[in-house]
Amino acid sequence: MPFLLTINIFMKTFICATLIDITPTDVIKGDGLTRDQQRNWETVLQVLGLKTQPIILGGPELLSDIDGVSKIFGEFYQTMQQVWIFKFASEQDIYTVDQLYEDFEQVPVITGLEESARFMLPIFHSYGILKNIYFSTVDELNIN
Repeated sequence: MPFLLTINIFMKTFICATLIDITPTDVIKGDGLTRDQQRNWETVLQVLGLKTQPIILGGPELLSDIDGVSKIFGEFYQTMQQVWIFKFASEQDIYTVDQLYEDFEQVPVITGLEESARFMLPIFHSYGILKNIYFSTVDELNIN
């Protein structure tokens, strides 16, 4: 009997953008920049995986010198910034944008990597003027 993968075409798809360096490097041993970047990516996957298995549909991809980031991030970030963005879905319709913000609030990360932004604390801030992570469903994406 052949293995069949069922794809739910009605899965809710999300976009995540962050000012934290979440570059996937596949480095799983040692120390240094590439290992710390991978650690941040693993942190994102672990938080998403607390409720269901995430399906990464694209990225993370680095967008350099993005202007107007204070429209989706906190007002603390007024200058051009580097932004990491990826798209994901899940096998179950578990997430809402509000739940994602709650799940990521104050999750520790490693900073001082390739970010252009500077952070007061090495954590994801989901709310307020220090907000450094953004979620949207693909059909609601509006960063204008």
